[in-house]
Amino acid sequence: MSNFSKKAFCIFTSLFILFNFIWAQESETSPELEMDDIEQKELEEKLSQPDELQKNFIILEGLKIHELNPQVTSYSSDSQILSGLYEGLFSYHPVTLEPEYAIAKSYKISRDKKRWTITLREDAYFSNGENITADSVRDSWLRLLSTPNAPYASLLDIIRGASEYRTGKTSAENVGIYAVDEHTLSIYLLKPANYLPRVLCHSAFSITHRLPTVYSGPYELYDTNGYTYILRKNPYYWDYNNVRLEQISFYQSDDMEYNTYLYNVGQVDWVTTNIDTNKVLDKKAVQVNAEFGTSYYFFKLSNKKPSKKASVWDYPEFRNAILEAFPWEDVRGAAMVPASTFVFPLSAYPQIEGFSYTDSREALLKMQDARKKYGIPEDEILPLNFAITSFTLSQEKQDIIADALKKLGVQITFTEVPANDYISTMPMSEADLFAYTWIGDFADPLAFLELFRADSTLNDSGWSNKEYDDLLDQAAVVSDTERLKLLGQAEVLLLDSGMVLPIYHPVTVNVIDSSEVGGWSTNAFDVHPLKYLYKKLEEKKHQYENLIRFER
Repeated sequence: MSNFSKKAFCIFTSLFILFNFIWAQESETSPELEMDDIEQKELEEKLSQPDELQKNFIILEGLKIHELNPQVTSYSSDSQILSGLYEGLFSYHPVTLEPEYAIAKSYKISRDKKRWTITLREDAYFSNGENITADSVRDSWLRLLSTPNAPYASLLDIIRGASEYRTGKTSAENVGIYAVDEHTLSIYLLKPANYLPRVLCHSAFSITHRLPTVYSGPYELYDTNGYTYILRKNPYYWDYNNVRLEQISFYQSDDMEYNTYLYNVGQVDWVTTNIDTNKVLDKKAVQVNAEFGTSYYFFKLSNKKPSKKASVWDYPEFRNAILEAFPWEDVRGAAMVPASTFVFPLSAYPQIEGFSYTDSREALLKMQDARKKYGIPEDEILPLNFAITSFTLSQEKQDIIADALKKLGVQITFTEVPANDYISTMPMSEADLFAYTWIGDFADPLAFLELFRADSTLNDSGWSNKEYDDLLDQAAVVSDTERLKLLGQAEVLLLDSGMVLPIYHPVTVNVIDSSEVGGWSTNAFDVHPLKYLYKKLEEKKHQYENLIRFER
């Protein structure tokens, strides 16, 4: 997920604990997910709340027309509503983010770790009453693989024949996804992948129906006018009795003062958009959390541009000269969590040397060497086009960057693109540099590094490096310790190539009072599955007196 971010969805701070899953390792074993005492107490509390209180839950978000096909969106802003409409084989635990069984109820892994046999719930149904079967899962994933430009499709390339089918080189019959019987699915992998349940929690791998108005999750879309989305309980959902909220309404506004007023007077339950936290009366409702993601700039090579016209920025020597001259401190400014590397440093991940200082003299020497190597005259001005939105850089920062690069004979031009069109127009753009915020989709360095794998559907840069790809492949079949070491080496290769300019790790601000709302917890992805939400008895916002009424 992104603030033009691709999936979406978060950064762990120093309190981050890397997920330690204990998943099946033998062919005759299957993990049992047991509810601990705290979860049992929360469930009992949830079910004890009056039905009348659960009639409607209001979420206030920013202006955005949601893409409701989970297979084609990569915006984190879509993920929240999709968590209510769709469900996959596994889903995120609302607090720990560890995988939980969802439409799957158990699985086994073969001795060679390449065949997964997954048993589905017999009581899983689509919102139209149709049973969700192994064929439903297979058909859903085949639709994903056959959808052009589906951003997460290549994450299924670990399945035998998936890459070939995705690229039109083979038929669906050769993809290693098989329905053994109505409720048993077999998946054949090219190599072991113990992280598979983590990946399958992502909304892109939800079980979809051939009809876009049929849903697999706890809610179904009741009404929308493009900027208001009303969800109501799916009467056929397998866990219907544990879904407390009858209706969830998404309303949209970018008016900070109005949003603050609405929350203070109790007209909304949860705010995810612009709000004046200084004026929020209930300070404990302000939830600030670092995300498992990185905001960065990246170069787009000529092989990804419509014109295919060669550019000096195709060469790492020129890119690295830019990085050496780049005014890191000025651009990062007052960022709460500055980023010097691409992958947020997870627990046990190697410490990577990133970009933390500017050396204008060294930058000039690198640029001179690059010009000599490629026969570019010393006095030739090198154009660099940076596509931005109105939120990317202030005019002051644009001027600082321009001044720093001017000393290298580089003339940078900033081309502003409307924020809502930024991602969609990127493939057609001839710009050399782009701004991104990427939120990792599962708690692993691969969630970031996959963006630069040569054949990844997430690779918008056009960069490819065989050694880099080989390291990612090797990491899939070794121990956890060795795996992180190999992934660290891959990140070093990426940083050395000069493709990425890390800027900061984003933070999220939610305004929601946990004494009034249950089933919500701060977490590293800023993902809060809608099925767990419920209202508690205590409601204090309405008790504030003498509020000046806000007239919009």
